[in-house]
Amino acid sequence: MEIYRMPTLPSKFNKLQNTTVSLIVLKGESTYGMTATEVSDIVAYRTNYAVLYAASTAKMTKNETSTKNRDENQALYIPALELVFNNHLINNPAISAADKTAMGIHEMGTVGTPVPDPTQAPAVVISYGAPLRHIIKMRNAATGRIGKPKGVGFMEMWSKIGDPAPMGLLDATVKVNIGKSGMAITYLLSQKGMTVYYFARWVTKKGSYGPWGAFFSAVIA
Repeated sequence: MEIYRMPTLPSKFNKLQNTTVSLIVLKGESTYGMTATEVSDIVAYRTNYAVLYAASTAKMTKNETSTKNRDENQALYIPALELVFNNHLINNPAISAADKTAMGIHEMGTVGTPVPDPTQAPAVVISYGAPLRHIIKMRNAATGRIGKPKGVGFMEMWSKIGDPAPMGLLDATVKVNIGKSGMAITYLLSQKGMTVYYFARWVTKKGSYGPWGAFFSAVIA
């Protein structure tokens, strides 16, 4: 099984994302199995981050505001890049060993006790960071700790926008994968006042799933 580590230190993250996205531009569609839209989406993240990172490191523009802007953007960029790693880059036999090394992907060094699949659904709290925005805060229900259980790649979340409340998961039609607690979902002005009903479950790095929990909801304010 292959693993990777996503750095959070801005200098190390900047280096990794530059290398990874450069390879994706060259080989994402032809070799890695990505769609043109997936490639353009992650390139857009890199373009935005590059501007903010440069501003946070240049002597003439480096200040508290530029650092804050960079960190806020990085918090959104990391889960987007993690999804690309989880969905396309790790355990992909079409990618060369050299490319995987460049992206920090490597085989698990030792064979230890397998990490069991999650047996509980995520505990999720929705907060309101700004108008039309839901901040998704996820917690490991088994331990009470913020974040994902060990071995989990992301939280899969399906939603139904507007009443009536869903009868079940099949009524949910909008999917988003949450890679890190605190990720934001922004809705349209035309959806203001509607209730969003969410279902969530854990998805492990090896591609297995935890159970769905009961739906939870929040109003678009």
